[in-house]
Amino acid sequence: MPEQKRTLNFGGRETPVTEVEIVSRGQESPVEYALEDGSVIRITNPAVVIYRLEDGSLDGEGNPVYVVKLGTNVTTVRSHKKVGKPLN
Repeated sequence: MPEQKRTLNFGGRETPVTEVEIVSRGQESPVEYALEDGSVIRITNPAVVIYRLEDGSLDGEGNPVYVVKLGTNVTTVRSHKKVGKPLN
């Protein structure tokens, strides 16, 4: 897919951006949270789309600025027997 140009409301103003295709994804490292009720959940934030700002913005090191739209994937790893159904 070729890069697609569009505008995005960024910082309260319409900003020209280029949608940059994700060609590979690294291995996800989900974060696990142990909850007070004994359950454990795993959360990952995969990138859905990545935009490069085309208004001349650069970071402190002179690199282009990217905006990353994240999705959320929540997976229950273990549910405490008092809160969930028993596992078969």
